Amino acid sequence: LGRAAVLLALLLAPLSCKKEEPREPGASAEEQTSPYLTTQDVKVRSGPGTRHKIIAEIKAQTRVNVTGKENGWLRVVSKQGRPPGYIDQRFAQPLPEEARTAPVRGPYAATADISVREGPGLHYKALARIEKGTRVNVVAREGDWLKVESRRGNLPGYIEARFAERELD
Repeated sequence: LGRAAVLLALLLAPLSCKKEEPREPGASAEEQTSPYLTTQDVKVRSGPGTRHKIIAEIKAQTRVNVTGKENGWLRVVSKQGRPPGYIDQRFAQPLPEEARTAPVRGPYAATADISVREGPGLHYKALARIEKGTRVNVVAREGDWLKVESRRGNLPGYIEARFAERELD
């Protein structure tokens, strides 16, 4: 019985010693997030440091949700439900407050000839081209990209925010 008890104790030890993830002050169990924007292509690692495995790559100018900081690394959570990862904080900046709270939805006009892309980044496939002055309906913002809806029933797409100007309703 003594040997079985030791074996049982060894098996149960990891369950009783579950390590609590450190959280930012005021973070809830759902994890309080802060929006950041990547400044260049960046590798996502399984832990905070270059010794950890690369688990993904995030393209430049992508909005990421940061849940904490550790030794110069930002803990990011995936929008697709993948496990959290870490990026070097040198390659991301907090999203400016005005970009977080400014109203986005509504009519905009293209200020240049631009491509409408499948996703919020230059690495996404171009779906269409719109000419300068074309009116578009914006439904969301992701970093420096605006999500636009088609009036003709086409799939939504993304345009660079710097090439669109909000029109007054």
